[in-house]
Amino acid sequence: MRILWDEATSGLPVMEPIWQTLKGYFPKVARKDTEVVVRHAAVSGNYVRSLYTELLNNHSIVETAINGEQDGFDAVVLGCWADPLWEAREVLNIPVVGIGEASMLLACSLGYKFAIITVHPGVIPTIELDLRMYGLQDRAIIRPVRTLDPPSDTEMLLESVKDPYRRMIPNFERVARQCIDDGAEVIIVGCGYYGPILTMHGYNEIPGSGVPVLDCSAAGLKMAEILVDLSKSIGLRKSSALFFHCPPADIIEQVRRAHGLI
Repeated sequence: MRILWDEATSGLPVMEPIWQTLKGYFPKVARKDTEVVVRHAAVSGNYVRSLYTELLNNHSIVETAINGEQDGFDAVVLGCWADPLWEAREVLNIPVVGIGEASMLLACSLGYKFAIITVHPGVIPTIELDLRMYGLQDRAIIRPVRTLDPPSDTEMLLESVKDPYRRMIPNFERVARQCIDDGAEVIIVGCGYYGPILTMHGYNEIPGSGVPVLDCSAAGLKMAEILVDLSKSIGLRKSSALFFHCPPADIIEQVRRAHGLI
């Protein structure tokens, strides 16, 4: 099985410790017969902490996904919470998974109420809109999306690759315990980088609480494997009746060409 990990950024060299972390992370989470290939956006402003910048970024994410299907991948995982999930799912025939949707659905199997801790206040609107779109508001606590305080920056992120216990985990736990006080039974890591970092350091529960910490990237990867398996074994595929019905191929090509994408 070959899975494309569709990265939302351009793969800046300064982030090389993250890319190396992912190389070690995927074999830990995926099955032995699963190959995960990371591809970065061809064009990215490397900033998705606003609805407008996310909009501009999303076209490259979808293009990466389209090219991935053409290159023979079995599934695509959109590796950032700021994702064009439904748009990509509409135009592809292979499974498309968003780490946000996958982790929320998995959280519903682990506890009744969940909360999401993300990296910056600018991401909160994106995730709250997703909660409404996915119809999962009732499975989340009041104020379901909260942010690290102080917010994450590149320095904290890269530091956490080696030592998340220095700043990130104390920050995360402080916010998580507030969520638990408000009824959260599962805490979702609202970042496709911090999820793998915490997993690689064996961190999967808020100490002394019994509340699991859910790695969103792991949820997305395993969901992709499940969907590929079910497609191959029993022919289960996305619905083409309404929301995910793909326009004719010539129309898609016409529009992509008009926007200079091909």
